[in-house]
Amino acid sequence: MTKNHALNKVFTPSSPARITFVEREKVNNRIVRALKTPGMQIVIYGHTGSGKTTLLENKLYETYEKHIRTNCMKGMTFDQIILDAFDQLAEFYIDEVTNKRKESINANAKASYLLIRSELSTKSEDEKAVKEKRVLPPQLTAQSLARLMGQAGYCWVIEDFHKIEVEHKERLSQMMKVFMDMSDSYQDLKIIAIGAVNTAREVVQYDNDMRQRVTEIHVELMNTDEIKEIIHKGCEALNVRISQELSNDIARYSNGLASACHKICYILCDSADIYSTLKVPVTFNHDDLQNAISEYLSDTSDTIKCAFDKALKLKGAEDILWGGAKIDGDGANLEDLLVCIKENRQSKLTCEKLRDLLESLGSELYGECIKYDQDSARYSFSNPFLCSFARAYFEEKEKTLTARKNQILSKEESVALLDQALRMFMKSYAHSPNTFIEGEATNDEPLTDGRE
Repeated sequence: MTKNHALNKVFTPSSPARITFVEREKVNNRIVRALKTPGMQIVIYGHTGSGKTTLLENKLYETYEKHIRTNCMKGMTFDQIILDAFDQLAEFYIDEVTNKRKESINANAKASYLLIRSELSTKSEDEKAVKEKRVLPPQLTAQSLARLMGQAGYCWVIEDFHKIEVEHKERLSQMMKVFMDMSDSYQDLKIIAIGAVNTAREVVQYDNDMRQRVTEIHVELMNTDEIKEIIHKGCEALNVRISQELSNDIARYSNGLASACHKICYILCDSADIYSTLKVPVTFNHDDLQNAISEYLSDTSDTIKCAFDKALKLKGAEDILWGGAKIDGDGANLEDLLVCIKENRQSKLTCEKLRDLLESLGSELYGECIKYDQDSARYSFSNPFLCSFARAYFEEKEKTLTARKNQILSKEESVALLDQALRMFMKSYAHSPNTFIEGEATNDEPLTDGRE
């Protein structure tokens, strides 16, 4: 008998995948090995949407039945991170939810936990007249938290550690060292820090002694076959049919981002009122996919514009974005991209400077607009829709500058240009989905640099 699956459990754009989890043997083995190595702390990093959390969640339970998760946000302090972890330990020390590694609770550890909890309540009450906030008591140190977590047999997952300020990252690094040192007494004690691409160094750079005891795992974007496997598993679970041709299109639009694939497939099914496994299969066609992509773009259009706007704030980035939009396709290596920019943009970029700028454009700070494929050594837009938007932007900029003598745009004009580019991009896509995606312009003129 076919098992019934809910749509929101099959395609999960904003949560870890289970039913459609795709084994990525090389990185999976590294994660499991690091989890099983006593005292080894872990940093997992990669592009947003690359599947970092899904990989970890599906492998974590092979080693730990229970773990604590802290989601970092901008402005979050080290003290708040400590308090969040401490609060979550209540399930073990107060609710007495144990796991297969801990069948009983150490009385001394529980007494210590309750004492700190009581001190926290007192300090919070003292502060209430001024401003309601929780003050970290002197008893709650990195060492005491490590002991409490070690006694519970939990590991600690810290999501989006790159969002906290530098000073707090330094303290996080020091706390990781404390966990390392105490792992002799508590073999299960471990911190797993998950961050954006190129952020592993932010944790380990502060203490050279840590380098041999921290495993840095880069989760690359998924390849086409892995994206198509998500689609295949989802189709089997829901009893729907997506042709090989449509599957190729979805993989192309997803461009290595598991989250994008999940979102497109979710919209595809939701638009057809498919919310659970069908008794009679349904086959999707090109019109269904086009409508799903249009809705996907409507949902993410502001994100696309925001990412491009962030990228433009990096000095020298506009030349690179222009070059990427002109070349794109499967991307370009460093040398070809440099030649294209120098020949068309009168740029004085050096190879080293270009490499640094490309790395910055791959970071969250500048919109994660660019990705690097280690196998081909080529750079390209991290999302094909970003390339499409870039083409629209530079075409609109060319029109604006051609119609005037002054070649400098004001801040207000720059904002208006982004909005106009977005409108043209959306309009063009609604008319013909492949207008930009296939690397064609919105008219018959070649893409120029928008400068005299």
